[in-house]
Amino acid sequence: MYYFFYIPVGTEARVRGTPWGTIALACANVGAFLFFRLAPGFEPEFYRLTLLPGEPSMITSITSSFLHAGWVHLLSNLLYLGILAPPIESRLGTTRFLIAYLGFAGLANLAQAGWMLAAAPDLASTPILGSSGAIAGVMGLFLVRLYFVRLRFASVTLLYFQGITRANKFALPAVVAIAAWFALQAIYQLVEPVEGTAYVSHLAGLGSGVGLGLLMGLAGEGRLERRLILGDRYAQKGEWFAALGEYEAYLAKRPGDPEVLIRAARVHRVTHQSSESLARFREAISGWLKRGEIEEACDAFDEMKRLLGDVTIPPGDLLRVARGYEERGRPSDASRAYEAYGRHHPEAAGAVTALLKCADIEWKALNNPGRALYVCQELLSYSSLTPEVERLARDRLRALEEALALQRGAA
Repeated sequence: MYYFFYIPVGTEARVRGTPWGTIALACANVGAFLFFRLAPGFEPEFYRLTLLPGEPSMITSITSSFLHAGWVHLLSNLLYLGILAPPIESRLGTTRFLIAYLGFAGLANLAQAGWMLAAAPDLASTPILGSSGAIAGVMGLFLVRLYFVRLRFASVTLLYFQGITRANKFALPAVVAIAAWFALQAIYQLVEPVEGTAYVSHLAGLGSGVGLGLLMGLAGEGRLERRLILGDRYAQKGEWFAALGEYEAYLAKRPGDPEVLIRAARVHRVTHQSSESLARFREAISGWLKRGEIEEACDAFDEMKRLLGDVTIPPGDLLRVARGYEERGRPSDASRAYEAYGRHHPEAAGAVTALLKCADIEWKALNNPGRALYVCQELLSYSSLTPEVERLARDRLRALEEALALQRGAA
């Protein structure tokens, strides 16, 4: 006798951030189950929240999706929810994800109710429970948006008479795994058309998820993300030009994505295309700054300087990076950025102020009056100084000379 059991255990899809919507749905399902199991006297309220085929409504179709017949029913649904929902929520956003989930719950359970009422009118008072229809809708979104990833499974094989038990892990492309699941649901529906598991709800949920995903244009977003994954795989294998082709194809559709611009800049540098690398670094830093993500912009500027040497970025961006360093307690980096601004863009507004700022940081934050003195001397060599700025620079220079003399005397 031979038995083969398998369960899904994960996916290769990345999850960005905390999936609060998925967590809230899981808590609502568990909370409802425990409440009606542990609190006595609420059976009438339980049945008022269930969907009856003879009394269909969108409200009870949704509320019944949070009710389950037993622990196995609940835990199996939570397993699929925990695997499939977080990657979709992180790509749709929590609000859109929750709206879609509740819509799937309502439509899938109503489809099951309609089928039961048409096929077996005597089951008009049989309640329909569970979130599997809604989760099947999420599976449909997953199929459209993340068709290129693989789902991971754990399996157990039992050879009963031989006394052999084998545990294994394997992965399948999402398209293959979900297509197989769909085929099984269709077969089960043909074998057990009315009573038992709500297979029509599963099929309707999957279909509504696929339809909504196509209407939302998720297939196109999926193709773009697939290019990034392929680009990363090529880069890991050292196939630089193939990786660059995928990144540039992505950027042709999404030209301002700083994360991908950074990846393209790195590959351009590896392939000795320094000017293209510099252009991509500049675009990435500008993109981070426009988003207000100063830390990422500063990190990108650090990487650009490390890989490309003494290069610069547009003056406005450079000044914001310098301020970002200063605000984040990185005085040495801030000093270098202010100095680079003053040197590379001497005619820009704020160049003189940037050099004075550099001198102040070197003196007061880094305790390096010699370096600050050098910056002030360089500043006084500028021919475009106003009398007020020149006086300020000379005052700073005298103070630095005195500080340096005291430092040498103490030594």
